[in-house]
Amino acid sequence: MANLDQQMLKAVVEEDLATVTLLVSQGANINYIDQWGNCAMFTAAWEGNIKALDLYYSLGAVLELEDNNPLCNAAFNGKFESVKWLIEKGANPNFSFKATGENALHYTICKTSEIEERTAIVKLLIDAGIDVNKKTIKGAVTLCFMRDAFLKAETPLHRAAAYGNERMIKLLLDAGANPAEKDANGDSPISWGSWYVRDFDVLRLLLYGDVPGIG
Repeated sequence: MANLDQQMLKAVVEEDLATVTLLVSQGANINYIDQWGNCAMFTAAWEGNIKALDLYYSLGAVLELEDNNPLCNAAFNGKFESVKWLIEKGANPNFSFKATGENALHYTICKTSEIEERTAIVKLLIDAGIDVNKKTIKGAVTLCFMRDAFLKAETPLHRAAAYGNERMIKLLLDAGANPAEKDANGDSPISWGSWYVRDFDVLRLLLYGDVPGIG
């Protein structure tokens, strides 16, 4: 059976949907996860392959996975259509990783690439009811950044202050994100924006309390 599962996962990677269907009919487990954490739903969501998502779901693939959650990883890869599909099928927008506390917003807001897609994903997640003030777990190792990166109990707004655009920040603020929230080091989102040398238009959005105005 393990060999069937491995053959199926190979077909998943090759996007050979007919072979996936055949192997599942022969007993392969559509929810099989290999030693590296690869599985059918993760791969399809990551690649933005909606046809594959439809097929795997019809074959019994589950939406909620802990170590390689499809929603968070589709968001990380900037795949708007995958995120939309998963939410429409009932994926929990408030899933967060037990080890890190990160949710799909954290996974969306960790790159400056695909910024328009990421902004659209942020809106989609907010509309689905995601917690915009979710904090990560201080000191946990994150997979959102390449190496030797440790979380700072930051909210999505902290990350948006560093990596997001003005519209993304406004979306979070309008949804109730707290600009005065402090991370584990006592830094607010405007602190992050300042450290990341953001322009004045971004920093002005993040002003709160008695923080001095900007220009």
